[in-house]
Amino acid sequence: MTRLDRVISTSLFALMVGVSGSAHAQDASRANDTGASAGTGEEIIVTAQKRQQRQIDVPLAISTIGSETLTSQNLNRISDYFDRIPGLQFSGPRIAALSLRGVTTGAASSPTLAVLVDDVQFGGSTDGGQTPIPDFDGSTLQRIEVLRGPQGTLYGASSLGGLIKYVLKEPSLDKLSGRVEVGGTHISHGNEGWVARGSVNAPLTDWLAVTASGFYRDDAAWLDNVNARARDARDTNTRKVWGGRAAALIQPAPNLKFVLSGLYQKQKAINSDLSTSSGGVPICRACQTDPTARVTTDPVFGDLTLNSLDSFNNAKYQMYSARGEWDLDQVKLTSITAWSRSDNSLSNDVTSTFRPLFLRPFSYGAAYAGGSVTIDNADYTHKFSQELRATGTVGIVDWLVGGFYTVEHSGVDQSLTLADASGGQAVVPYIAEGPDKYREYAGFADATVHLTDKFEVQFGGRYAQNKRTSSSAQITTPQAAVFFGPSSVTAANSKDNAFTWLISPTYHFSRDIMVYARIATGYRPGGPNIDTTVTSSYGPDRVTNYEVGFKGVVVPGVLTIDTALFQIDWKNIQLGGTAESGLTFTANGDTARSRGWEFSANLTPWQGMTVSGNFALTDAELTATLVDLGEGSLVGRSGTDLPFTAKFTTSVSADQTLPLNDRLTATLGASFTHVGDRPGGLVSNLATRPRLEIPGYSTVDLRAGLDFDQVWSLSVYVRNVFDKRGVTFINDRNGTSTPNALYVMPRSFGLTVARDF
Repeated sequence: MTRLDRVISTSLFALMVGVSGSAHAQDASRANDTGASAGTGEEIIVTAQKRQQRQIDVPLAISTIGSETLTSQNLNRISDYFDRIPGLQFSGPRIAALSLRGVTTGAASSPTLAVLVDDVQFGGSTDGGQTPIPDFDGSTLQRIEVLRGPQGTLYGASSLGGLIKYVLKEPSLDKLSGRVEVGGTHISHGNEGWVARGSVNAPLTDWLAVTASGFYRDDAAWLDNVNARARDARDTNTRKVWGGRAAALIQPAPNLKFVLSGLYQKQKAINSDLSTSSGGVPICRACQTDPTARVTTDPVFGDLTLNSLDSFNNAKYQMYSARGEWDLDQVKLTSITAWSRSDNSLSNDVTSTFRPLFLRPFSYGAAYAGGSVTIDNADYTHKFSQELRATGTVGIVDWLVGGFYTVEHSGVDQSLTLADASGGQAVVPYIAEGPDKYREYAGFADATVHLTDKFEVQFGGRYAQNKRTSSSAQITTPQAAVFFGPSSVTAANSKDNAFTWLISPTYHFSRDIMVYARIATGYRPGGPNIDTTVTSSYGPDRVTNYEVGFKGVVVPGVLTIDTALFQIDWKNIQLGGTAESGLTFTANGDTARSRGWEFSANLTPWQGMTVSGNFALTDAELTATLVDLGEGSLVGRSGTDLPFTAKFTTSVSADQTLPLNDRLTATLGASFTHVGDRPGGLVSNLATRPRLEIPGYSTVDLRAGLDFDQVWSLSVYVRNVFDKRGVTFINDRNGTSTPNALYVMPRSFGLTVARDF
């Protein structure tokens, strides 16, 4: 521990002791990280089913995280808090690397989890653009909703395991309000970072209000780099993120309103953990020389140390939407028009992978003998969508009908650069472009029939038609053609359709206690293959989720429970591979299933104290041996575990609110998180080493805060108190390359000061 670490630790401990020594208990209710009511009558409102409902009334498994939790604890990226959400898996920086309930075969395919901003899907429905995870800043957010289990009926394609919905703050006509906030962080073994953010809501007339928010964040760095050509030897993983959002509410009549919204966010990073090639720490000393060695997590160059050329990552997110709502008493009409754009450029050091380019007969000359190879990827997704829906009530039936259209333009532009030993002279042996276009037309309907005042049944269905065009153009030099094939231009098309449905009976023992059953389906669209030597196209894969759950305030004011048992059957699994030409392909495999138990509880044992916790038990495996799709395809026998899913995860938090006097209130809190061992990605039939295992980890966080007149607030925290090296992800390209690991953030200290008005 450095001297600065000791000073900050001592100061934080003194603050906590001083606060607790002079405090008295008081009544308090606080929503926990999983969104369950604190059991004191506080109700959390969500929009999971495209209408406002109490979370306790929604017949599906759902978790929520409030924006205040994210900002006060410096949880800026989903990799910072995924392990607090039951059933959520993280295996890399792309949306396709997120999964719920074990529904994944790895990131080299279309997403199995959808990401939405309000009701608008962000990123692509296919693997065309490899969209990065949009880590939107807390200044723009009201909350995050995580829906577990397939949501294909209301939300369409690529939500096989569930979805994450970012709910943005909406302008209000009530009053002028806002918040400004500044914060700083220090990371053990690293340096300092800071953030400034602000938001304001301003009613301009009795029918017009605007809201705006903005932020700038310079994250602390902690990775060192021993590569002689790196820009910095110490604290080399820099990241700067900034952006903002503006929205206007126009309400010309009480029953008519429009919300116009624009969001913009930009990032510049070097050696960030968004890059698993250079931002990941090289591990497994034996693997550097032995291609058959079992992967270990021993750092090759020392703790938190890289040996790589600098990796540059620039990303930009934009989203613009117009939402109109017209309430006609018996019918409410909603229109949502949106356009979004995600652009991401990333360079990686791949010298070890493409070392044969230096060897005869492929060599580019003696000048390149001690050189390096970098790969540059520029991926993008530009998406337009339009949704129209109507909701209403007729007798005992609450109903919803709608139509949906989207068109996505996405792709990856890629180039390989070979540099000499000085880095000054370079050739480009490979350039490729891969534009992709996807269209979806869908109609959907949902109805809840209230058969009695306690018993209701929900039905839903959706029919979608999908069209996709994929292209590939590549230019290769003669020396590189043996690896990548000759220069070529190809294109292919596909069409498919899908019907998804759900049925969910619910019984309410009381207003705040219910049980439900749910059968729901989901799908991913199919697509064409550029290389048709394996198969010209692949069809949709589908899941069926069987679930029973309980939600309720078991002891009013004391205990709330939310729990579910589920089984997901998955068929026609989409699997990736690499053809002899070097181009990737996708084909349909056989079947798999995931089953488990998720449990969340919120306890208020005495005045001011809230204890919240959850766990997830998940067993996800193949139920048929994968078919051999040719060179580069994934392999696995029946009974093989699906990747990146721990058998057991848990998270527990405790927070105590303490009144110091009539104007000053203090809080103390702690969190414990555990993620169990996880299998790595399914291995390729080209793999020479055994399938890797990702070790489990546990972390502890501490926090404290002061609130003055509910206007000024001060919060301090220590995350990863014991400085554990928890591994979140290991990348070894399905067993065919040297592995790199991403770790949870080292011990970090933070302080945030905020002013509400």
